[in-house]
Amino acid sequence: MGATLPDDPAGWADRFQTRLNDRDSFERAAAGFTATFRLLVAPDGTYDGDPVVVTVVVDDGAAVAAAGNDADADYDFTLSGPYTAWRALLRGEVDAAAALTGEKFDVEGSTMRLLQHREAVAELVDTAQAVDTEFAY
Repeated sequence: MGATLPDDPAGWADRFQTRLNDRDSFERAAAGFTATFRLLVAPDGTYDGDPVVVTVVVDDGAAVAAAGNDADADYDFTLSGPYTAWRALLRGEVDAAAALTGEKFDVEGSTMRLLQHREAVAELVDTAQAVDTEFAY
């Protein structure tokens, strides 16, 4: 059984971090890259609760920290979108390129830096999709 979103962001973050660190492809893609990502799940017509924040710290090919609902963390990049868009992304109905350039998600941070490390970002999204996730709504 997977971690439930939006109810268990800390459990989901733990599973995400473990999956990232188990992937050789992530280690290779993120080598030399250090950044903190904030993943923000916003309420919408399906989920009307509080925003959910997951923070992931990447340091030279490893996910060195991940936390659920860490709204006070400093970050380099934010990927934010409504609950239904996150559900579609995590179910694999949206790929990394569409998430970063589409209408359903907002991206904050240096676009140039994201492009320089697009393989690492794609690995982050692919890994998020591989986390066993239950959806409360």
